[in-house]
Amino acid sequence: MQKGGKYSCFDQHRVFLDPDHPFRQDIKNFIKGVVVTDPKPALMTGAEVRAQLDSLEWNEDTNKFMGYGVHHMWTHKSGLERLPYYDDLLWPHNIDVMRTEKNIAEAIWGTLLDAEKSKDSTKARVDLQTLCDRPKLHMQPPTSGKNWKKPKAEYALATDERREVLEWIQTLMFRDRYVANLKKRVNLSTMRVLGMKSHDYHIWMERLLPVMVRGYVPENVWQVLAELSFFLRQLCAKEVSRQVINNLEKVALVLLYKMEKIFPPGFFTPM
Repeated sequence: MQKGGKYSCFDQHRVFLDPDHPFRQDIKNFIKGVVVTDPKPALMTGAEVRAQLDSLEWNEDTNKFMGYGVHHMWTHKSGLERLPYYDDLLWPHNIDVMRTEKNIAEAIWGTLLDAEKSKDSTKARVDLQTLCDRPKLHMQPPTSGKNWKKPKAEYALATDERREVLEWIQTLMFRDRYVANLKKRVNLSTMRVLGMKSHDYHIWMERLLPVMVRGYVPENVWQVLAELSFFLRQLCAKEVSRQVINNLEKVALVLLYKMEKIFPPGFFTPM
């Protein structure tokens, strides 16, 4: 991201869609004017991943590997590559589901409620104007004074709506040890909920999010957030069948692009 200063994976996965998927031909909702016709790339083996890591060269001037953000997205070399059987692993990399869910939840929470971890900053809007065809979200030059104006996005709650949501959270009651006592963490003077942990975000993401924003955001935005909530609920279930996992793998990519049609490119940075 030119202004945000971070690498964004926005619109980097359309090659994995089916060749006839309409998202491949969409020149408006993703990077403007770009049509994706490339075939789906082959899955890299452990040996190929190791070879790519071994070829990386450190750039002392930028404090990054050469070619970062252009030819690769590696920020460091994991110690796992030293494992003698690394080349033979069918899936040489994995991520922690709970941590990933927390990062996604923090980004959505901050963006919806304009909190401290919002991904809809002024810099994110400038990058959006460069990459996307969404004129309604472009920063508006000042008519008087020196400050530019950031138009309200359809996914962001207004101040009075945020207050109503926080007041609603104060009324919630859960069984013992199900989740933290959120109503004690609500601060209406600062319009924040303080001290939310991974498990709190887990419950909020999978159980409360669709209810909390229903009626405050447009139906198309609510539908995508509800799909995301249900996706994570299935993924984090105590028992899950192979058939469900196979279906989630197909759903994940389309769901990602449904989110990219709503949120700015700055939302999709490494967390």
